[in-house]
Amino acid sequence: MMMKKGSDYMNITETIKNELDKMTKSEKRIATCFLSDQNDFAFETLDVLAQKINISTTSVIRFCRRLGFSGYKAFQEELRIGFKNELTLPDKFKKTAEPSRDALLAKTLRCTVDCIEKTFSELSSEAVANAVTKINNAKRVFCFGLKESYALAHYAYTRFLTIRSDVYMLTAGQGGEIESLLSLREGDVCIFFLFHRYTGQSPQMLCELKKRGVETLLITSPPYEEVEKEAAVLLPCFVDINGIKNSAAAPVCLIDHLCNAVVAAGGDKSLEYMKDSELLYKKFTF
Repeated sequence: MMMKKGSDYMNITETIKNELDKMTKSEKRIATCFLSDQNDFAFETLDVLAQKINISTTSVIRFCRRLGFSGYKAFQEELRIGFKNELTLPDKFKKTAEPSRDALLAKTLRCTVDCIEKTFSELSSEAVANAVTKINNAKRVFCFGLKESYALAHYAYTRFLTIRSDVYMLTAGQGGEIESLLSLREGDVCIFFLFHRYTGQSPQMLCELKKRGVETLLITSPPYEEVEKEAAVLLPCFVDINGIKNSAAAPVCLIDHLCNAVVAAGGDKSLEYMKDSELLYKKFTF
């Protein structure tokens, strides 16, 4: 059954359901996995997806061609277009408003936990170790995020401020000003929060930081192919809970994990700084 260009993932889902009885055993296996979790098909590479399903890449390609696509890449691109078109606030409201209050709470908690578990199950230990090393070795650490990501950047700022010196909020772009970028230089590290849907300014900021020799630790959600080349370290987070807004739970947990890892790797240097911080707190708190 051929699909027309511009179809969304809901149409793809309906096509798969209609064709299910006619599919081969391997195609049915792929179809079942797709119907249970479209995210993997939209954002994973062909090799990773095939490994997860425990099936050959050739079978996946044949499945995509059965649906009328030239291959996996074309199928994936169409699926992503559908995701972008579907994930609007009004659409999310319709989905969220359907269940009862208790069912909605259970769904929110389940999806939030799923985001956290998926983030840490797929998080590269090498990427985390690399991020920790860069934070500990940085001359200065800046935290940056626009719009809702600003809250995450500020949370990271308050955490890292207590365990090492020279931690700052990067305010460039917050009120339209960009002059603070002029003070950044090689040896600085920026913890950069970026989640869909991007503002036009955020990718520009990434490029500018890279040009200035600033290493960026990019905490973002898939798909991230358009921005990952600008980052020194990529730390993917899953945030979509099929609600009105995305969940910040996984990024917050990642910040806490990085903070603990930085202290553990920093050893006596981190301990001395925290002792000095504690003495300062005692002077200014009851």
